[in-house]
Amino acid sequence: MFEDLGRVLSGRLVTPGEVEWEQVRRGWNLSVDQRPAAVVEAADPKDVERVVAYAGARGLKVAAQAGGHGATRALDGAIVVRTGALDDIWIDSDARVARVGAGVRWGAVQTALDGTGLTGLPGTSGNVSVAGFCTNGGFSWFARPYGSGAASLRAAEIVDATGERRWIDDASDADLMWALRGGGGNFGVLTAVEVDLHPAPAITGARLMFPIEQAEAVLTAYGKATQEAAPQVTLWAYLIHYPDVPAVPDGVRGKSFCMVDGMTPYHPEAMEAALSTVRAAGTPVSDTVQSLQPSGVGELNAVPAPPQALSLISSTFDELTPDLIRTLMEYCGQPSLIFQAQVRHLRAGAGVRRPGVAAADPAAQYMVLAVSIVQDPQLQPQAIAALRTFQEALTPWHAGAMPPTGLSAWGSLQECYSSTDLARLRQIKLRVDPDDMFVGNFRLP
Repeated sequence: MFEDLGRVLSGRLVTPGEVEWEQVRRGWNLSVDQRPAAVVEAADPKDVERVVAYAGARGLKVAAQAGGHGATRALDGAIVVRTGALDDIWIDSDARVARVGAGVRWGAVQTALDGTGLTGLPGTSGNVSVAGFCTNGGFSWFARPYGSGAASLRAAEIVDATGERRWIDDASDADLMWALRGGGGNFGVLTAVEVDLHPAPAITGARLMFPIEQAEAVLTAYGKATQEAAPQVTLWAYLIHYPDVPAVPDGVRGKSFCMVDGMTPYHPEAMEAALSTVRAAGTPVSDTVQSLQPSGVGELNAVPAPPQALSLISSTFDELTPDLIRTLMEYCGQPSLIFQAQVRHLRAGAGVRRPGVAAADPAAQYMVLAVSIVQDPQLQPQAIAALRTFQEALTPWHAGAMPPTGLSAWGSLQECYSSTDLARLRQIKLRVDPDDMFVGNFRLP
């Protein structure tokens, strides 16, 4: 079926039945059994244009994936374009701007920023693409002072439904830029993005680890510390249960902890003041504070890079109340199929974002993110059921929508956007992609 496409590509086309198909078709998240019609590993932006032109002439769907994060069944039946080879990085330190190919990961950008006194907005993993992170919202260690990843998206090079590749920004297409900032990949295939860089003269990271038995007191202190923290200070808390397997280091294998991580791009003494409140709540088994280069930011909490069978749920709230802490402990305070629950302090206030979908920079003060990682596929339904039960238990504290970056693989964009924003996204989709060719991680309802 795809012979004509394969002949015009500089990159690689992989189709069902080929030896590599079972490996290539999957995303990073192995719990999602995505089944595209074909996968194109684009060698350059011209390959992306060729795929879109081919699909448009035949009424086929197209979806973009850099490294496979954000895999969903919404991509079933589409031609998936892998953009990992689009890896150019251009940094203008004076203008505080980075222009990167759609395949560039945050880890590569941060490494390029070492010694510049600047940072991008990486999240918990340097393995996530900059383009995918920003277009789906993007929660960073520096979201409190600098806003979401979406808020830092300045411009984008996009292949549109006609197969034309062009740069857009707020001056040339304000509506489409608004949609790209947190609206996902339903509007075209990005081949490059331009993002803001931010001052980071003294990046400092910290990790406090407490025995799980002290978790309730630590979370209570964490709630107080976040309310008092300076705007540039970010604190995230975790309930985590390390499995008893050889791959896990001896010191944590088979053990459970309550941890608090801290990060600031400047004025480390402000973070130290916040951490002192947390330290006083218990007896840390580990207490690490260190200066970091930008390249070390995304690895602070050591998120696993190899593909994983991961499921997650998320929710938002505005205050870490005693009842909410008890609910966290009830569902996530002991080893179970929920490997980890995170509490993230999100923002410092209004006025830090560019025009974009409102959910991309949520108004809620905190988010909860609970994760299950299972190696046995037979346990997957039980893990998902446990996560959904926990999410339902969080309903009384839910404080508003979040962007697709926090959406479960089984979720819907209707959970992310207000009716007003959803209607505007549909209007923009109809203008730029009237035949509904492009498919993001989640289809636009």
